[in-house]
Amino acid sequence: MNFTLFGYPRTGKTTLFNILSGSHISVKAYDDGKKEPNQRACPFPDGRLEQIWRLYSEKKKIAAHVDFIDLAGISYGEVKNSLFLNALRKADALAHVVRGFHDDQIPHHKPSISPGDDIRTMEEELLLSDLVSVESRMEKLDKDLKKAKSPEGEKEFELLGKLRRHLEEGHPLREYAWTEAEEKQVRNFAFLSQKPILYLINIDESDAGRIHEVERAQTTSKKNAAVLAFCGKIEQEILEIENEEEKNVFLAEYGLRELTAPRFFPLALDLLEMIFFFTIGKDEVRAWPIRKNSPALKAAGSIHTDIEKGFIRAEVITWKAILEHGSLQQAKDRGAIRLEGKEYIVQDGDVIYFRFAP
Repeated sequence: MNFTLFGYPRTGKTTLFNILSGSHISVKAYDDGKKEPNQRACPFPDGRLEQIWRLYSEKKKIAAHVDFIDLAGISYGEVKNSLFLNALRKADALAHVVRGFHDDQIPHHKPSISPGDDIRTMEEELLLSDLVSVESRMEKLDKDLKKAKSPEGEKEFELLGKLRRHLEEGHPLREYAWTEAEEKQVRNFAFLSQKPILYLINIDESDAGRIHEVERAQTTSKKNAAVLAFCGKIEQEILEIENEEEKNVFLAEYGLRELTAPRFFPLALDLLEMIFFFTIGKDEVRAWPIRKNSPALKAAGSIHTDIEKGFIRAEVITWKAILEHGSLQQAKDRGAIRLEGKEYIVQDGDVIYFRFAP
């Protein structure tokens, strides 16, 4: 899983990168000429994995990871020409960091601070980038089809025509009613407006106590999009405090109930439509991410293709049940393990042992 943090200059992207990843990157690095994006792979926090591991503390604990990529600010109107266009296309999901704070020392591309306006403007830029890609491909296909008929080419041209109309009407592709075949057909395009997006609004210290109110004001009912507000200035200071009690006092002073990271990760999972299942192996206890509604066969393949090819059955128990029984073996002895076939839909928090023929 990877999230790419992007947005207009000086909105707090690197600050958020530090908050989410526990890094201490200078927030002035891009101003000083840094070109390469900041990147860090972080363990995805999951208390269930921790509890299961405590039953097998002699084994290694391996969490799922999320990769954070922090891009330099993209100038107003430059998404379609951005040097970072490729990085945006590779992302599983986008995190648009939006300015909601006031500071006369930090210039802004518009006369007033309006998170809603910046969200709409950036959305238009993503749509335009996709429209350029669609029209470019249609132009090439049109020439090819005039030279030689191709059923596949005609299908693609027809679909791209639908997508062009959708984009021209001002709708992001994440709101298009995709069929499975259509999604497969355009997968290589990596359309930006098709990706799940999280709008992260960096607010003033004076607004820290009304974070949820700010979120409600910008909340969207649009598909695969969500809003999260945070105060980068306060949380950057909290990063420097080691004592947990002092952190809690600091949070309380500003009326903050919790930090951004514990709120971000569950929301990220939901946007990506991912869940976790767990395995207890010879040497490790591990969390595995998988798309919601995936069958056991696909879960087996996410571990190793040999397990998928030789799949016999899945031995399944919920994470809560294994805690109650104390171990897989004790759960098995008490008849608490279910035997499931390859079509079984994996549930969030399942602990699975796959039987397979090598």
